Amino acid sequence: MVAVSRVMTAKKGSEGGAGFDEAFVAQWNALDKRHRRQIRRLVRIGREQENVDDARLAVGFAAYQRTRPWYRFFWLWFPLLMVAGVVAGLALHPIVLGMVLAVAANALIVRRAFRRADWVNGRLLGQ
Repeated sequence: MVAVSRVMTAKKGSEGGAGFDEAFVAQWNALDKRHRRQIRRLVRIGREQENVDDARLAVGFAAYQRTRPWYRFFWLWFPLLMVAGVVAGLALHPIVLGMVLAVAANALIVRRAFRRADWVNGRLLGQ
């Protein structure tokens, strides 16, 4: 996964791009790598963060991910790759088919978790 800071600062100069909160970017970049990784992992599995600051960062990170092309065009590329993977899995080996289905399930879970990050962390954020 690409670090948020690299992509966000690359879009900073563009006029028509999504307006990212500069305070969020500065706060995200100030975190150490381990802490960022922990927040990303908890968001991806759909879990609540430990404190209010992490919850705010998690909601911002999930909102950023929802603007990415892989998320916005999910239903265009996912079925195509799923069908191709199932066909390849059936042709090669049942274990490959199982791996394709596991990756597909993980993609669906991560997409759902990014959508639900606001709701999951709502208790900490007072919503």
